[in-house]
Amino acid sequence: MARQIGYLFGDLGNDFTFLLASSYLLVFYTNVAGLQPAHVGILFLAARLIDAFTDVGWGRFLDRHRPSPAGRFRAWIGRAALPLVVVSALLYAPFIADWDYGLKLTYAAVTYLLWGSVFYTMVNISYGSLASVMSPNPGERASLSVFRAFGANVAGLFVALVPPLLIYATVDGVSQVLPGSFFMTGVGFSIAALAFYAICYTQVRERVQAVPVQEKRSFLKLLRSLAGNRALLGLMAGNLILMLASLLTMSMAAYLWLNYFNNGALSGPAQLANYLPGLVLAPVAAWLARRFGKKEIIVTGMLFSAAVYMFLALTHVTSPWVFIVLTVLAGFGMGTYSLLVWALIGDVIDHEEVRSGERDDGTVYAVNTWARKVGLALAGGLAGVALTAVGFQAGSPTQTEETINGIYLVSTLVPGVLYAVAALLLLFIYPLNRKRVAANVEELKARRGQ
Repeated sequence: MARQIGYLFGDLGNDFTFLLASSYLLVFYTNVAGLQPAHVGILFLAARLIDAFTDVGWGRFLDRHRPSPAGRFRAWIGRAALPLVVVSALLYAPFIADWDYGLKLTYAAVTYLLWGSVFYTMVNISYGSLASVMSPNPGERASLSVFRAFGANVAGLFVALVPPLLIYATVDGVSQVLPGSFFMTGVGFSIAALAFYAICYTQVRERVQAVPVQEKRSFLKLLRSLAGNRALLGLMAGNLILMLASLLTMSMAAYLWLNYFNNGALSGPAQLANYLPGLVLAPVAAWLARRFGKKEIIVTGMLFSAAVYMFLALTHVTSPWVFIVLTVLAGFGMGTYSLLVWALIGDVIDHEEVRSGERDDGTVYAVNTWARKVGLALAGGLAGVALTAVGFQAGSPTQTEETINGIYLVSTLVPGVLYAVAALLLLFIYPLNRKRVAANVEELKARRGQ
């Protein structure tokens, strides 16, 4: 149990910086720094294209380098955590608002790339790769995934509830952003993240070693093999769409509550939809995975979430509390995904070893993570483009009625469609159902003489 709890703290650290940026950085850039939404969207997209090289390159480095006594993956959590949290705090520096436009855009680009494409990559790829080497058992990996997701949901609840109380205030009847409080919130969350990484580092250990081979395949051969891995391609496609849907919803939430519902402070309780269902489902998620299969219950949940969001789009809900209740219900549909997605990548790594005879935990995890980051970038980019398309005026405390209604439509209909698309991708492309996963485990046991 200690190692599961220790692993949980790693994602608490990750999400204290990642979810803070996902939920509020676009608002900081547009409402405090005064950057144009389209420029921010281009920055987010460019950073994720760069991640195609940094994520996969770092994963390959982890698979090929000589491990230290602290382990192949664990050691790098300890080494990169401090620079990560320092740069995370600097993302929210309020003094850039008075700079020339080009200079503050450059500052935003440099700090965002250092945070996401360098230091977050080093910590997150190392941390995520740990799950597949902490245990060879799919049931135990499902448990690790549930604990990781539980940590992410706890962080998500905190990120959802606390920052809106600190960074928003109502002035003359209009909900607005407080720049100085934004920065102090970023600093506080960075300090907490560093403490969580330290707890994770002291509790986790690596127990599964790669099976020795006569000659490691080249990177190009590895990529060719991965390109033929339907399980990896299906998971990547599903992850990309799901990240796009969920993070687009998070990016638009601040504007939805500031402008459509005219109460920015309610954006905190509203984000319960993203995290409360996962906490409620956590005690039964591993059992559901064993009983019905991870793929099977994830697809069912996504289709339910899609139906709820499409209902919201069609009914145009005006009551904030009705909206919150319905999105919480949709969150129960997606809760199984957030709890079990990290166990899926362990199954994919096993599947690739069955296919190729080689185990490349870091590289496979990094390739999948890059797809998730592309979804993140597209979410930020799509949010910026959507805000521009509906006529959003950066820096203005009020918006037109047409713009406000456009924000609502983007926040409901688009996620509903994307959830349905992701469910169909996993249903028809991703091949690792419960029976196939069990067969792969038995095959690997036989090869290792267990």
